[in-house]
Amino acid sequence: MSEIVDRILKQIGDQQIMEKLLSLSKADLNSLLLDLFERQTDRFTPADILKAYQSNRFSAHSDFDPAQFHYLETQLLIAAQEMDVQTILLSPSAPLGSCSAFGCVNQYNVVSALRGTETLSDPSNMLAVIIADKLRRRVEGNIPPVHYATTARAVRAQAFSGRGSFAHFGLFCMVSSGKDTGSYDSEKEMLRKHLQFYKTLLQEQFKAKLSIVLRKRNGYKDGDGFFQKMSEAVYAMFPDTPLSFDHDDIDNKYYQGVNFKIYMETADEKIEIGDGGFVDWIQQMLGSRKERCLISGIGLDRLLLFGK
Repeated sequence: MSEIVDRILKQIGDQQIMEKLLSLSKADLNSLLLDLFERQTDRFTPADILKAYQSNRFSAHSDFDPAQFHYLETQLLIAAQEMDVQTILLSPSAPLGSCSAFGCVNQYNVVSALRGTETLSDPSNMLAVIIADKLRRRVEGNIPPVHYATTARAVRAQAFSGRGSFAHFGLFCMVSSGKDTGSYDSEKEMLRKHLQFYKTLLQEQFKAKLSIVLRKRNGYKDGDGFFQKMSEAVYAMFPDTPLSFDHDDIDNKYYQGVNFKIYMETADEKIEIGDGGFVDWIQQMLGSRKERCLISGIGLDRLLLFGK
């Protein structure tokens, strides 16, 4: 991307134009970009729109049956509510930088937009933002932990390929928030909530077998001790569920302490259906090291594709 930008700046003839634009206030920059896009779209014809639709993977429709898709969403949300998880209907837009600001996603992998927004690319980030807002305004408490869930259609800018990979796709996400109360009790309670939900879902709704991989991550002072405690907790909660471990890539900074991968095993195949782990997003937003946050999600399109 830097080579492309350098070429464009040379073509414009002003190597400082990026700094000049960034020196504007957010409101002025937004006004300038709005006018620029209006002038650009003034040149478009209906034939141009058809051509753009045919070539733009972000606007291509999904081949899944919408009735089946929305029925699956309803099943998941009702199941979450029955487990005392609060459900929220998200906007299709998120604040600009809502993923990259936490240091876990490059902004190039997000479809940025105008008016200080970006296309929703990770519903778990927005659930964490909503929880942090409620905690900051003291309209919600997280002792004991609180749990939120949503379904949403997300768009990612990476060039995905292969069966089960799409430019836009449906996600079910769950985010839990709690305070550090010692002995990792908060983390254990949140982990139990998430894994129990997915185990029940896959066993009862899809007649599939669940298996879990625990992947070690940095982020806790006693990393070895924390990973051991979480491993023991998962095994105690689900003694009949196949559990394996992965100690590679511990420097991956997306998750803190532990990341779990969820696999669904049917009679024909075993596929990765979702993952989750602890993150420090609410810590960053509220400036409190006592905050604990667990996120997880499963792909709805994958459930429809592989869970038949």
